[in-house]
Amino acid sequence: MSTPRKKVLVVDDAGPVVILCVNVLQALGYAVKGANRGEAALELLRREPFDLLVVDYKMPGMNGFQVLAEARIACPNLLSILVTGHGTPEIMKEADKMGFDAILLKPFTSNELRGTVEQVLAAKGQDG
Repeated sequence: MSTPRKKVLVVDDAGPVVILCVNVLQALGYAVKGANRGEAALELLRREPFDLLVVDYKMPGMNGFQVLAEARIACPNLLSILVTGHGTPEIMKEADKMGFDAILLKPFTSNELRGTVEQVLAAKGQDG
């Protein structure tokens, strides 16, 4: 019996970033869904559990911190990666306080995405 595939939710207001992440992670065997707004991501999270949230910091409406705070209500053990093009010390400090498992700076390569996702899942004993 094979282990169930890990479920990843990618949230970014830039459609090409969502498509890139979904394609890269699906090719690695993850079950991936994408959303381009925080509200849409939370709807998905309320309907089904995910193992990992990959969320952009700066989006219209809700930012990545707000999405994670709400997402953890629906899914308390959710692992998380913050994606940002604004790696200021303030954002990094806040991301650490919020409990993000990793930060991925834009622009990133598909190898950096893969490595970060695998590292976060492996560190929490959820790789696969």
